Amino acid sequence: MHHIKINELTKQIIDKIIENKEIYNVKVNKLDNDSTILDMANASWIGGKLLGEICMGGLGTIEFSSYDLDGHYIPSVNVFTSEPIISCMASQLAGWSVKLKKEVEKEGQLKKKVVFQSLGSGPARAKAKVEKIFEEINYTDNSNCAVIVFETPKLPNTEVMDIVAKKCGVDPSYTYAACAPTACLTGSIQVAARIVETGIHKLHEIKFPIEVISHGFGTTTIAPIAKDDLGAMGRTNDSIITAGSTYYTINVDKEKEEELFELAKKAPANTSSSYGKPFLDTFKAVNYNFYEIDPGLFAPAKYTITNINTGKSITVGEVNHELLKQSYKLN
Repeated sequence: MHHIKINELTKQIIDKIIENKEIYNVKVNKLDNDSTILDMANASWIGGKLLGEICMGGLGTIEFSSYDLDGHYIPSVNVFTSEPIISCMASQLAGWSVKLKKEVEKEGQLKKKVVFQSLGSGPARAKAKVEKIFEEINYTDNSNCAVIVFETPKLPNTEVMDIVAKKCGVDPSYTYAACAPTACLTGSIQVAARIVETGIHKLHEIKFPIEVISHGFGTTTIAPIAKDDLGAMGRTNDSIITAGSTYYTINVDKEKEEELFELAKKAPANTSSSYGKPFLDTFKAVNYNFYEIDPGLFAPAKYTITNINTGKSITVGEVNHELLKQSYKLN
């Protein structure tokens, strides 16, 4: 699969959205440098699903289902991929910080002010390779286009897209950005669709050899839309932390299995020192300073891992409906 060009693969999804923009309720903007912006803030259910699949580089599938949250009927996603490292780590992970600064005059002095900043996800990351993770991922994308996803209400301008194009080594006219804030249906869907990626990222953080992962499957709730992006960030994180369940197959020798199964016990969200309250409460308690939160909190609630070489499995972690109902403000 390493010959697959995920930006070209994802460009097919972009073309589908553009062709059906009225049906998916997506606004398409062409900038002065001929780059294309998809404003997906008000996109339909299918629009949100397609954005999630763009994030996964076209190598993941997202399907809708439902979740019984102690009698509350909640929509959910089933996400699966048979190329988990390329799809999730080389594409879906929101790891590229794209920032635009401009000089402004303040009190008689010229100072640089950030006019756009967003974490970028999607297959453009595999073209830019500005993150340390790409030192570990053996994948090169030779596409002549670049597709990036920004989780932000502020749409990128020409200068931002010039930055993306330059870092990716492609012409701006072959550069595309799909954008949506967190506090909308699209935002709730695309964050929930990160369930498999979030699980792999946590495994990577605890030094689990992610290259042995063959397949990934995950399920979690689609958070009810919050009134603002801060509230949406809390709810969407809680969907994964409290209700997210993941399933991975690995291929390792019998002698290595016990060591990895033991390591997997450190992966679930409930092993974190910051676990125990709805995410927004935790965030408020540290004065909205992300660095004061244990990064181990950002993980699925539950993991099941099967070693296909021996047929043995382990399940670790637990779902927490009480926390999720608090987060969603459900009686």
